[in-house]
Amino acid sequence: MPVNLAPGLGSAIAEGPLPTLPTTNTYHEPSTSSMSSYSHDTAIEPGCQRTERRIEARRPATATSSGVGGSTSICLPWRRQPKPPSESDDDFPSNFSELTIDEKHELNHEEPGPGTSLKRRIRRASLTLMRGIARRDRRSSESATESLDYRPTTAHSTWDRIRQATAFRHSKAIHGERGVLQTIHSPLQSNFPEHPIPGHGFAPPIIPQHTGAAAKAAAAIQNECLAFARHQYFSSEDFNDGESGIGIAVTSGAAQGDASTGASSTVVRLDFISKLPQELSIQILSYLDAAQLAAASRVSRLWYQGTQDQYIWRQSFLREKTHTYATSLPVQPGIGAGIPPLRPGNDWQKIYKAREELDRRWKIGTQARAIYLNGHLDSIYCLQFDENKIITGSRDKTIRIWDMRTLQCRLVIGPPEVVNETSILFDPNGKPIHYASSVDNVRSYPSVPVTVSFPVHHKASILCLQYDDDILVTGSSDSSCIVYSVKSGYRPVRRLQGHTAAVLDLAFDDKHIVTCSKDISICVWDRETGALLKQLRGHTGPVNSVQLRGNTIVSCSGDFSVRLWNIDSAKTIREFAGHTKGLACSQFSEDGKFIASAGSDKVIRIWDANTGECLRDLPAHDSLVRSLHLDSVSGRLISGSYDTDIKVFDMETGEQLLNFPRWHASWVLSAKCDYRRIISTGQDPKILIMDFGADIPDIQLLESARKYEVACEAGFI
Repeated sequence: MPVNLAPGLGSAIAEGPLPTLPTTNTYHEPSTSSMSSYSHDTAIEPGCQRTERRIEARRPATATSSGVGGSTSICLPWRRQPKPPSESDDDFPSNFSELTIDEKHELNHEEPGPGTSLKRRIRRASLTLMRGIARRDRRSSESATESLDYRPTTAHSTWDRIRQATAFRHSKAIHGERGVLQTIHSPLQSNFPEHPIPGHGFAPPIIPQHTGAAAKAAAAIQNECLAFARHQYFSSEDFNDGESGIGIAVTSGAAQGDASTGASSTVVRLDFISKLPQELSIQILSYLDAAQLAAASRVSRLWYQGTQDQYIWRQSFLREKTHTYATSLPVQPGIGAGIPPLRPGNDWQKIYKAREELDRRWKIGTQARAIYLNGHLDSIYCLQFDENKIITGSRDKTIRIWDMRTLQCRLVIGPPEVVNETSILFDPNGKPIHYASSVDNVRSYPSVPVTVSFPVHHKASILCLQYDDDILVTGSSDSSCIVYSVKSGYRPVRRLQGHTAAVLDLAFDDKHIVTCSKDISICVWDRETGALLKQLRGHTGPVNSVQLRGNTIVSCSGDFSVRLWNIDSAKTIREFAGHTKGLACSQFSEDGKFIASAGSDKVIRIWDANTGECLRDLPAHDSLVRSLHLDSVSGRLISGSYDTDIKVFDMETGEQLLNFPRWHASWVLSAKCDYRRIISTGQDPKILIMDFGADIPDIQLLESARKYEVACEAGFI
């Protein structure tokens, strides 16, 4: 049966008399599913939970009577002592006394007199018993009650925050059953994200059920200190989960720049050159480019010595300078593309420096040295060159080989009636007609070349030519082509006859020779035997240009069209329409992906060879575009026009990079480039060389493995 408290006991409670609570032997097990289930189990409306919490705060733990069949609940009033306004929430020792029961105050009101009745003695004994229970279970019951309030508050004291962080609910013993720990759910399944789960992550560890109040308080203080230390450690830049990447802050470049320059930023500065083995230091430094290596060399004497290793400069050079625009592979060393062969004696630092200066001059465009080569007697229609020589074909029916180093003419090949004339070597004053001249028309490097006429020769203008290390092929207005052997002193090997009009252009590879003509046909020849394999027809006008990549041919014609052909089927794969006038020239990238075409409409068009789409439309010149050359390594597109201008475009962006206006006195008929020079010819019988590498120290270190002496082994370049 319930034990009634004396009416005077209520005066010991500062907050007023204890409300009447129903006595029941029913125990509601706390639910772990959600906060709504807590409200349901305790019959608390969501809006009344704070009021109910205050009532529960005054309810001590329940004791079970051993001699009675039913359970008897004794409710004792207890309270928190008022907190002086002067005390701060952060003053934990002073606030610790808030949770003590004012036992002395209560005992003063319950002091028994001489005539105390048996009822009063029983009540006092019950009170003494309940004080012990309250001391042991007060904090666990209070924590359980406090955890019911999940609404955010802003007025928690220090002990309230610690008590909330260390809250741990236990199942109470019912009818003598042994209490069991409540299930702790994973954070991924928890419905209480705003409350930390004890013993997990940053939350305090689990405190045993029967630990004393002082131990709990000490553990709570220690946990608070540890939590603060963990927060400081995890928030510092020194902590990082390197395995998973969690916790790595991703910021913008600007934010990183601001952080790196801030006074509070902690940048680790370690002289790894002195700490690491030399092999590792060299490997790390090899990932820097020239500017970064130059900056690293100024750090200290040790760093300077480390950056002088040739391996570092070689790896950096090959990584930075072998990228290409439209080739299937990176630039291979030693093929004449500005990447020298991998020889043991190379000074890669000087090589890198020379290449950097060369690239800078290409960007500026004003430091190219211009030189003219004189000797031809009429318009020069075609040319090709490498690091050692230039070969030109002219309307004067001759082919001339020039020395790139000495700028002298070495050989003249032509019909006997031309080469046997004295005027081909000397002017009326007896001076050599072959010489180099500057822009100021100052003569230099005069020469008297060897003249030769072979039984197989052209009897008309030389309109087109191409060569490699083994053969030279020329096409002429006499409707034939001649194949020469380079290594035997340019002696003719055979004549190719199949066209009925002038051969306007030609191209060859290791297997085929392809020619095009004014007779609107394209012929495919076997390189080894000279046999005519295919004759492609489809154009309705003169075929002015052809390019060959594998078994694919690109041609352009005066019928306004560009065509893509398959050699095996002798059929047109695709036709590119868009030009409004006849076409004079075309180019096919080395990887077979891009086509460039131009002609009488003064516009250069860039095509996607695979889809037929016109990628760019470049209004280039004021007159007919007579010549195009695509450098697949650098992505430069060189154009020459009847307006006497030579221009350089970026194939990737379509931007005009350079312009050389009126460098020829008349029409520009051919213009080509390599990594160092632009060489062009025109209706005026001069060869223009614009050398961007002139006077650059060590520029010769960029040249290929082809020795100059080997090129001259037959007596000619």
